[in-house]
Amino acid sequence: ATMQASLDAENEKVAGAEAKKAELEENILAAETALSEAQAVTSAHQTELSVACAATQSVLAEVARAREMHKASDEAQALAQTDKDALEAAVVGDFEKLKSGDVGDATPETLYQNLEPLLLKLDLDTSLRSATKPALLKAPAGRGLFDGKVVEELEKSFVTNIEELSSKIADGQPASEARAAVVTQAEAKVIEAESVQKTAADVLAASRAAQKEVQATLKAAKSNLTEYKSEYKQATEARDQQQEQVQTFMDVNAASFNALAAKVSARKKKAMAAAAAAARAGAAAKVAADAETADKAEGATEAGAEAMATEAAPVDSADTEAAANSSAEVATEMSVEEVPKVVATPAAFDTAANLGA
Repeated sequence: ATMQASLDAENEKVAGAEAKKAELEENILAAETALSEAQAVTSAHQTELSVACAATQSVLAEVARAREMHKASDEAQALAQTDKDALEAAVVGDFEKLKSGDVGDATPETLYQNLEPLLLKLDLDTSLRSATKPALLKAPAGRGLFDGKVVEELEKSFVTNIEELSSKIADGQPASEARAAVVTQAEAKVIEAESVQKTAADVLAASRAAQKEVQATLKAAKSNLTEYKSEYKQATEARDQQQEQVQTFMDVNAASFNALAAKVSARKKKAMAAAAAAARAGAAAKVAADAETADKAEGATEAGAEAMATEAAPVDSADTEAAANSSAEVATEMSVEEVPKVVATPAAFDTAANLGA
């Protein structure tokens, strides 16, 4: 009973250890599930950030194109304004001095050199362009009809180009403003896209932090199970040792007890058989003695009957024989009924057992 109680106690400890181990394993499983979910969330947020970054890059490229177009337009407008200003200044300046011959302190050659770069911007045919310098370097009084015509056409060309540049500048202003608006809109898109990107980045950072926490939880859960294995092993080894002791007792001591019990049982059976044989022998002797007594009684009855027959009146021999037989049968029946029955009592078995012992 003590060994079984010890085994039961160890089994109870192992049951507790099994429950603890199952709980730790369940913690690992829960942490692994949580990690899988956290990784899925992180992956989704990573995708969102990638989409946001792509959108930001797209609007950045859009605003870059808008700025480039606006810049090119502004540069063209500025160049047109510069050319217009230069042509207007030349018309009332160097060209007017050469045309009128009132060059002041400057030489006609110097004035022409100042005017020549602007002449390249005018739409002149080859003959007119080649005749421009000789005509302008001459004083008005020294110019012929052709030279006068060249100066006149040159002046008209100045006026035409100035008008064209003025129209270009005027027409380009609304387009420039529209392109400026496109740039402003594109820049607003960039701000919005960058805000979405930043939000996505913050969410991703938070999900990664949460994932790290879950990873730490999983690591701790696995560490707890690893640390508990030694305690669990001790509990199971103690239980196994106690169970082995019980099994050894059952295999060795119980086997010896069973062999001894079988030996004692064999002795008891032998004693019981001897007691039963003795009882049967006693019963047989009793039956024999009773039978002998009955025989003696039957002989006495027959002798008495013969005496009575001699004294009494003569009786038919057949009747006499029948009466004798009837008396004999009665005596026989009485003797049989009086034979005692033999029963194997507990005392007999005790005797047999003692004999066996």
